[in-house]
Amino acid sequence: MMLRSADDIAGIRAAGQLVAQALEAARAACVVGATTAEIDAVIRETITSAGGSPVFMGYRGSNLCGSDSSTMRPAFPAASCISVNEELVHGVPGDRVIRSGDVVAIDTGARLDGWCADSAITVCVGDVAAERRVLVDCAERMLAYAVTAIRPGLRWSDIARGIERIATDAGFAVAVDFVGHGIGRDLHEPPQVPCSIYESYLERGDFTLRPGMVLAIEPMVVLERPARNDRGEQINPAVTLRSDAWTVTVNSGACSCHVEHTIAVTRDGAEVLTARAVVQNFAQPSAVARATPALVG
Repeated sequence: MMLRSADDIAGIRAAGQLVAQALEAARAACVVGATTAEIDAVIRETITSAGGSPVFMGYRGSNLCGSDSSTMRPAFPAASCISVNEELVHGVPGDRVIRSGDVVAIDTGARLDGWCADSAITVCVGDVAAERRVLVDCAERMLAYAVTAIRPGLRWSDIARGIERIATDAGFAVAVDFVGHGIGRDLHEPPQVPCSIYESYLERGDFTLRPGMVLAIEPMVVLERPARNDRGEQINPAVTLRSDAWTVTVNSGACSCHVEHTIAVTRDGAEVLTARAVVQNFAQPSAVARATPALVG
């Protein structure tokens, strides 16, 4: 688990601003009638024209992010993962046409001068159902809570409890099998950064936040009621891996949402290294979110 210097963080910040620009361009391109491949082309052009490289292209996976092994997985063929509605994560861009009412998660990363950054947005296109907009708002509040709650000396589990509580109080399921990660010279580095709490993580994965840590925090929520195991821990919604070996879909067909920022832990909180100019729903955490929830399980 690397602690980055101020110069290191400046390099990641520069990569993060390029990712932010790519996502701004993708948001503008994510309109009714566009294909996911066309949106991906905009992202790729934005990154490469600025001298960066799309870090997702050619990637074969990591067990730091999700439960699937990278063994024999084909190289990812695009600059971004674009997941629409029932597609939870890692959607491969192609000929799928964006329609009014779609919820589109766009996840991308860039390498610039040897440093990586990673971020995701979810775009509501056209006439989107109210419950879907509430889902997206929930995911954004989860990410906002993480950013505002981070302080050196806290355990990550202290933050993850609050993140999970926001989703469960809203009645949504957290995609617990897919987690955030450290980031720096490589896209996926230790530690694992979940948005939920479970016993095995508390025993073997939890860590203390320290200045210089750089983390990619990425809540994923599904428009389903959360289910729990016999220890009271949330379990992942039932999903299927498509034949492309990347796209993960929710079996029930329920809509999902994914947002993400790369952040640096500072001496007094956190800095968002992938901050975008677009105004987001990043209000201060609610009283419920600020309260320390009881440990699940």
